[in-house]
Amino acid sequence: MADAPPGTPPSATVVARAVADALQRAGVPYAIGGAIALGLHAPPRATNDVDVTAFVGVDGLGPVMDALERDGGRIHDRAGALASAAERGDFRVDWGGLRVDVFVPSIPFYRLVAERVRSASLGGRPIQVLSPEDLAVFKLLFFRGKDLVDLERLVAFQGAALDAAYVRDALVDIVGASDARVVRWDQIVRAYGSV
Repeated sequence: MADAPPGTPPSATVVARAVADALQRAGVPYAIGGAIALGLHAPPRATNDVDVTAFVGVDGLGPVMDALERDGGRIHDRAGALASAAERGDFRVDWGGLRVDVFVPSIPFYRLVAERVRSASLGGRPIQVLSPEDLAVFKLLFFRGKDLVDLERLVAFQGAALDAAYVRDALVDIVGASDARVVRWDQIVRAYGSV
């Protein structure tokens, strides 16, 4: 395979592998999410970023940031990143021109997520990823058009192996039973789930 032209960002899978390696070496509990995790649970789709959850509190982000910067990431404003993590539950890292979104536990649901992390293989080595059910919950919380398409593919591919009731219960616990996201989840399960 030919080298990428100069100035071309690395692929999301290359960066996900590097992020996982950096966090593993630093002993940080983590899980890759987003399109990378989706591609390990269902047919993949192209992506131009990497999502990762670091299961540490905001006060424990120093070692996370150190590990990411040591291995190739760049945080343009650490104080701003810490403020974003505290206020929004995430911050951004630039990895050779590719965006890495680092999420930190910001709602009680993350306790369940941490217990359900799965091991998968990326680049021939183990990597920690969100479970398909927890990935579905996060995609429902974001509720963008591409997330709904991802959910349709995930539900169709996972079939009966996907715990749709867990997803619904977690979502109801977070947003309430009458929320549009719960209604849409029920529609997706009816249309694409196993009968």
